[in-house]
Amino acid sequence: MIDYHIHTHHSIDAEGSIDEYCKQALKCGLKEICFTNHCELDPQRDDNLIRFDGTGEPQPFTRDCLLRLQNQVLQSKDRYKRSGLTVKFGLEVGYFDGIEKFLHEVTKDIIFDFVLGSIHCLDHICIDSSREYQTYFAKHKVPDLFHNYFKEVKNLINSELFNSVGHLDVYKKYGIGFYGTEIHTLPEDSLKDCFQLMAEKEIALEINTAGLRRINEFYPAPSIMKHARAQGVNLITIGSDAHKVADLGKGIKEGMEYAKSFGFEAVCSYEKRKPIRVLI
Repeated sequence: MIDYHIHTHHSIDAEGSIDEYCKQALKCGLKEICFTNHCELDPQRDDNLIRFDGTGEPQPFTRDCLLRLQNQVLQSKDRYKRSGLTVKFGLEVGYFDGIEKFLHEVTKDIIFDFVLGSIHCLDHICIDSSREYQTYFAKHKVPDLFHNYFKEVKNLINSELFNSVGHLDVYKKYGIGFYGTEIHTLPEDSLKDCFQLMAEKEIALEINTAGLRRINEFYPAPSIMKHARAQGVNLITIGSDAHKVADLGKGIKEGMEYAKSFGFEAVCSYEKRKPIRVLI
């Protein structure tokens, strides 16, 4: 089993060291993990931070900090290889229109195995934050939310900066409580456009198991998975989106079966940004 969405205490909303996650991976039978700490670069927000000590003060997210993080992950890669655990270096980037310049500066000449692109914010407001979502939702009805959200997803895909699209329908995390059942409406035209682009550009769709812990449903929902399959998406990644050690690997086995139920025969791991099919 593999887990390709993991946040250590380097992400300011997470806890647990690289070493603690590696030890837990061995305990729960994972063969490969990829650390994907947050990279938030929006200059209009105050969360462009990284932390190198679980109790230390966060500092601005810079290229030097990213190099330091890379070195720590690579050290663990060497250390745990003897135990049969493969460790990969990745990043979860919070996409926004105009990020390309900032991302190039921060990641220049840094070699990643995997880069996950996610939409966390609309109009610079984090819609999957318990402190912020109401600020955005209160100003937008569901059709407007979908229009704005999937416009950004389409831009993310067209940027060709990413290997996979993270937690595609994360808007339902707080949207269910705010909007009710209307949040489950399918924006079919937007989904069709996005999935056709993903298939064309060979960008993967993430099955994110955190939804099971939060709303008892995977991201993406079954109805969205069917659309992805119908439009030719054939690359899948899978991750627990763990922000604490105890959540590492949770739901991964079920997520594999979930992918299989829609006709996917493999999920992807990555080596220097190249996909490797892992049969389910």
